[in-house]
This record gives sequence, C-alpha cells and structure tokens, in this order.
Amino acid sequence: MTNQQIIEQMYHCFAAGDMQGVIATFSEDAVWLEPGEPDIPFGGTFTGIAGISQMLAIEAKTIHVKTFVPKTFCTNENTVVVLGHDIVDVLPTGKTYTTEWVQAFTLANGKITNVQVYMDTNAIAKAFKAE
Repeated sequence: MTNQQIIEQMYHCFAAGDMQGVIATFSEDAVWLEPGEPDIPFGGTFTGIAGISQMLAIEAKTIHVKTFVPKTFCTNENTVVVLGHDIVDVLPTGKTYTTEWVQAFTLANGKITNVQVYMDTNAIAKAFKAE
C-alpha cells in the first residue's frame, strides 16, 4: 500500500465513523499537531495512540462533521499533503463553520508518524464562542 493509499484509507475510516480503523493507520508514537489551543477544544499537540484517541473523542463530543472533502493529494517519498474543505456543526453553540484546510502527514514503515494541520482557526474559534 502506498503512503497516499494509507491516508485515503484513514479518511475512508473517518468518514465511516470507524475510529479504530483511523487509529490503526498511526504508529504507536505518532504526534498530531492541531492549531487553535485554547480556543478550540481539540486544538493542541496529541502524542501516541492515547493522545490521538483523546483528540478524536473531544471532536466526537464537540462537533458534527457535515462535509469533509479531501480535494488534492500531493505526495513525495514520506510525506502526503492533503488540501480539503469541511463544513462542521459545533455542538455546544449550534453554530456552523466552513473552512479550507491542509493536513501534512509524515509516514514511516506504513504508518502515520506525524500530522500537522493548517486551517482557519479564527473561524472555528468564533463558532465555539457563545453569544
């Protein structure tokens, strides 16, 4: 399986709600960097399977992803960069945000070792603020 296929598989599992399948694509010591801390509940640095599982659990409690579209994949030796778009409902406030995003994955030995996310944190933080 190519690195791009691993990322595509991870996205497929995410879309299907199969979080165990998502987690299975990561190395034991993977690091996920999600911007927006402290204004975005799932923002921060999450380390290892436990940390990434914690981030996914926070997302499950705070957002409902209406649309998640990976649009462009750029792949080289050990890196897959994905450009995409999402529409998300924020459960605590009832607000919706729309953002373009970039997710940069580093892989080794068929597993994701690092994720760096770039997105419009201002729009997301505003959606989390109560009126």
